[in-house]
Formats: sequence, structure tokens, C-alpha cells
Amino acid sequence: MIDRLSPARETSYGNAGVINSGSMIPINSPGIHKSLFSLLQNNKPQLRYNLAFAIKKLPWIVQFLQASKSSNTVATTKALSSLSSTCLTEHKALMQRVGNAHRLTEAGWLKVFRSGQGYDPSSFEAQQLEKYNIPIQKFNADELRELEPSLKPIYSAAYLLSDAATVNNPGELLAEYAEQFVKDGGKIEKMEINSIDVEGENIKCRSDAGVHACEKLVIAAGPWSSDLLNMLNYTVPLNVERGYHAHFHLLNNATLGRSIHDVQGGFVMGPMEMGLRVTTGVELNYRDAENNLQQLEQVIPSVKQAIDIGERTDDPVWRGNRPTLPDSMPVIGQAPDHNNVWMAFGHNHIGLMTGPITGRLLAEQISGETSDVDLTPFTPKRYVRSGRRRKPIWKK
Repeated sequence: MIDRLSPARETSYGNAGVINSGSMIPINSPGIHKSLFSLLQNNKPQLRYNLAFAIKKLPWIVQFLQASKSSNTVATTKALSSLSSTCLTEHKALMQRVGNAHRLTEAGWLKVFRSGQGYDPSSFEAQQLEKYNIPIQKFNADELRELEPSLKPIYSAAYLLSDAATVNNPGELLAEYAEQFVKDGGKIEKMEINSIDVEGENIKCRSDAGVHACEKLVIAAGPWSSDLLNMLNYTVPLNVERGYHAHFHLLNNATLGRSIHDVQGGFVMGPMEMGLRVTTGVELNYRDAENNLQQLEQVIPSVKQAIDIGERTDDPVWRGNRPTLPDSMPVIGQAPDHNNVWMAFGHNHIGLMTGPITGRLLAEQISGETSDVDLTPFTPKRYVRSGRRRKPIWKK
């Protein structure tokens, strides 16, 4: 395994820590239409964007919105459910082997609302949760205070996806998975690939450290996957949804039993080993642009309204890049023009939870085994194209 950094230091490192079978509903679902005008004002914690970047990415944005039509999203939800439905089982199997099951708390994934009734049975999300038999528990304000006593009484309603779980340190969880890979005989090289050449059945990956030859290559580099594909003369409309997190000290013996999504506040907060992790919404910007902390700064007062927090911990503010394709589904499978190159990237907001099942499915494909999941919706051919090498437009 070749990684430009140590394993698990990028996108999934900053995850909210939720593993949830009900996370099969993409962000670009029909519900986005109701809030689109508000989001375009570019002052909400749920979405901020760099206008110049958005103009350059307009074709991608149009595709993204086209994919939010009901008929498209129904198909997307079905496909993603084939991954999310077993994600907790796959993680627990890995944790049993690695010996880090203590990191998992099976207490559900809570969505809270500052006004209104919360759960809307007529919404697209509710219809899909019911269709796929995702268990839901609804709470009024009083019941919510019993469930999470440390929350301040600002919420009118909530609902719990009760078969979900929370991880107390996503980065360390994945680093421990990587350590097991090494114990099992694998080797991890920390380096950056500069070029890739395929000569028949032989593949040569070049870095400053030398040439690394192999017979089969898997490109699973998240938001950097398009850079590697470009070396093989492929293009792919892979965008990045930037996001931030920071950790805070809890005051007055406050605790949380699970990760919580403040829907109207536009943030997620969850209990971590490092303190209370607060994660932000989506920032559309160049992948490597400087940090823009407006979203994080905007939600901190809302977090203080919800629970007693003090100063930030000594951990620096973290930024990551969620790799996203226009239909919000990953590519999992063989490259269009190479029988020895494979791909697995574009998992959007659910990369941490769907990583293990993606790995198993890809291994089955490479080994010629029959999978119990239909991988047709995830075929790379739907987006990966052969073409002249060019600089990705999301890079400055």
C-alpha cells in the first residue's frame, strides 16, 4: 500500500464517527430543492462556496442537481443501501480481528430539531427509511432530555436511527486497521506517486524513491484519485466537498451518548477521545485552497446554545476533502481500458462506514468471485473516460 501520508490521515480522519445503515440517502436528494435558494445565498453553515470555483464547476453542479430528481435518487438510494446495510457488520468483523471493538458505541444516530415536529413522514428521507426498514424512534422535547440530559432545552423534537453506532476516534480506528494489514504481511510505503506506466501486464509506479512494479493496481486515493487516473490518461468528474472539525472541552460534567446532527443548526457534534468533535457542512472550493473557517466560526455559538463547552482543545482545526461524483455514488470496479487496474473512490460523506464493505467487494471482483451485491451501479465506466491528460479544474 502506497500512501502520500500515513494511513487514515486524510478525509476519514475527520469523520463524525457515525456508522449507520440509514445513510444511504444522498445529499442531492429531492429535499435539497426546498433549501436551494437559501443555500445559494452563501451564508449558511450547511453550505459555503467559492464563486470562482463554482463557476468553473458549473457542469458538475448541473449534473449533481439533475441527479437529485426523485427517480434518480430512488435508484441511488437502492444502490447505496446495498453498501450501508452491512457496513456495521463489516466493521465489527474487522474490529474483532484487530481488537479495537472498544471504540464502538452502538447507541444510534440522533437528529435534533430546534423547531417543528422533527420527523416528517411525508419527506423523501422518511419514505426511504421506512422502505428499507430502518428503525426510527421519535422523541418530543421532554423525552429528548431523558435521552441526552446534557443537551440544553432548545430542541423541540428529535428522532433516533437506533441501529447506528458511533466510533470514538475514526483516525485511530483506521490506523489500527492499517497496523493489522502490516501484521498480516502487508507493507505500507509513505511516498507520492509521480507517474504510472502500464506495459501489457506490467505496471510501473514511479516516485522520488524509485520504481514500484506490480501486476495489479488499485487506485483508492479519495480526492487524489483523479490525479492518479490522469497519469493513466483517464479523466473523471470528481469534485471535493471540503469540511472542517474542531474539538472542544465539555464543561459542567456534560456528556453525550452518541453523535448528534443539529439539522437546523447545520453541524454535527459527537463524543470523541479528544473531546467534543464539532464538524461542519460542505464547502465547495479548490481542494488545496487555504482554510476558510467561516462555517466553523458560524456554528460555535449554536453549539454553545446546545451544550456546555469551553475552549477548544490543543488539537488544531482539521480540514478534509470529501470525494464526490455527480450521482453521489462511488466507483468500484475495473478501469475501462485496463484489465489490471481497479478503482474504489468517490464515497462522498460515507467513506468511513463503507470502506470495509467496499474493500471486500473489490477483492471479490479482482479474485473473480461472485459478490452478493450488484456492483453495476458503481461501475467506473459511468464516469471514467479515456482522454488527453489535463489539469483538473478544481486545482489552482
